[in-house]
Amino acid sequence: MNDTFENEAKYLEMAIEGSLEAFNCLVTYYQTAVFNTALRIMCDTARADDITQTAFINAWKHISSFSGSSFKPWILRITINACYDELRRLKRHPEQELVPQSQDSDEENEDVPWLIDPSESPVEQIERMDRQEAIKSCFEFLPDVYRTVFLLIDIQEMDYQSVADMLNVPLGTVKSRLLRARLRMRDCLKSKGNF
Repeated sequence: MNDTFENEAKYLEMAIEGSLEAFNCLVTYYQTAVFNTALRIMCDTARADDITQTAFINAWKHISSFSGSSFKPWILRITINACYDELRRLKRHPEQELVPQSQDSDEENEDVPWLIDPSESPVEQIERMDRQEAIKSCFEFLPDVYRTVFLLIDIQEMDYQSVADMLNVPLGTVKSRLLRARLRMRDCLKSKGNF
């Protein structure tokens, strides 16, 4: 699949000159890739929505400093940085989920969100959530340089050379970091019994 769309260069040039309408065309084209990147890192739809907005706002604020040839690697880098910032914030200020409690301790709580989906049994849903949590946990413990190449190549399916150009590192470095990231993910997931 082509990473750019036909009129990207024209829209980029107009956006750099201050055209919000041209920038909105870029947003429309790349918003799904940005959202999916944020969602895969954060594993939370609401946070992915917020980060998507933040990434495009930051891109608009700094569009005059854009110097690449393609918008996608630039906006994905902004998105990844916004995700890392949010993950660091969450580590400093952890949140606890509020679980509704029934008045009668013997009564089942019918409004618990993970029981609503009829397509999955509670056990299947818990197993899936455990797997997602294990993947997220292992992913978070990857060093940033490994996490970035793992995300861009294995999740975003970008090619090695594009990632090397985007990160301004040699192609061999990208391949080495990806191999190390995959090995660490494998070992981490094995240790959690999820491989």
